[in-house]
Amino acid sequence: MSCRQLTKRLNESQTPTPSGKRSVWHCATVRTILTNRVYTGQARYNYRQPVLPKYRKTEATQLSSLKTGRSYRPPQEWVWSEAPAIIPVDLFEKAQLQLQRNAAVARKMYQPVSRRYLLRTLVKCGECGLGMNAAHQRSVCKKYEYLYYQCKGHSPLTCGRSTKCASRRVRADRLDAVVWNSLCELLRTPTLLPQLHQSWVQSKQHDLTALTAQHEQLLQRKRRVERQSDRLLEADQTEIITLSELQLRRQKLTTELHHLDRELQQLTQSQQQTLHWHDVIAHVAHFRQLLGENLDRLPFADRQTVAQCLIKKVVVTGEHVDISYLLPFDHTPQVYNSNDQHPEGTPGHFYRLRLADLHLPPPS
Repeated sequence: MSCRQLTKRLNESQTPTPSGKRSVWHCATVRTILTNRVYTGQARYNYRQPVLPKYRKTEATQLSSLKTGRSYRPPQEWVWSEAPAIIPVDLFEKAQLQLQRNAAVARKMYQPVSRRYLLRTLVKCGECGLGMNAAHQRSVCKKYEYLYYQCKGHSPLTCGRSTKCASRRVRADRLDAVVWNSLCELLRTPTLLPQLHQSWVQSKQHDLTALTAQHEQLLQRKRRVERQSDRLLEADQTEIITLSELQLRRQKLTTELHHLDRELQQLTQSQQQTLHWHDVIAHVAHFRQLLGENLDRLPFADRQTVAQCLIKKVVVTGEHVDISYLLPFDHTPQVYNSNDQHPEGTPGHFYRLRLADLHLPPPS
């Protein structure tokens, strides 16, 4: 059985979830249990570490810690310990083998059709907040095929919900045309982005002033805590306080300094994010020059690359479409002519867009 079939059986039998907080099982939870070696008596610790994520979806000012990503440590740093064994090791290995077989069969049965969807992975449902998958349906006469974006909530089992989302499917060709025309208008209007940038700067100017004042306050607090730490050392040298009291106070001051350094780092990044937008606008102008008049002549693959890199999300609520744009131009865009490199369209590496054939003479 697949993980999805197991999840369906668990929900039908009303088996309690591991935490007891959710009323339905999720496919990812079932797979996590099946691949967890702690059930065989092998528990590992210190095998992952917090790192800065490659792509950040939330603004740094809204995070308590900037290292929201996770990466595996070297295997020699893992700490293994024993745990109560629930299942034998040979049964666990059979389950891993079956999971590999299921994955191989799924890859053979999968028929990729995502190349026909311009906004793949970008469309969100405005009703429930979930993403919208690509779907297709043939007409009654079997001559025509219609492409749709439909909410993941239409299949409650997949998203771990008990009720179905009430949103309707969206015709992919119509939504793709609306979003692409809006993106083209944004790129073809040289004065639109600077105007948007100016409005953004004016709205953020107050925030920048507040950030500067807050930064100065944090520096004053840090200097004050450092002075307190120096006075503690002097008190210890004159034997005014005991060693245990010194260690306790130093620990509190060290913790406070750590929090202050983290807040200062977040404020510095927020200020840099506000100030570097002038360079971003200049890079956008350079990218517009690279495109020239060839925007309408882009093949579908390059159009999809442009959409994937310049659009953060497209929220569809009924007949209302809300488009959130990105400007991933931290570096100057460059022409990339090699045909044997990695796939384009990776967020944050927009300069890798192939522009080799864009400056050919227009077809007669």
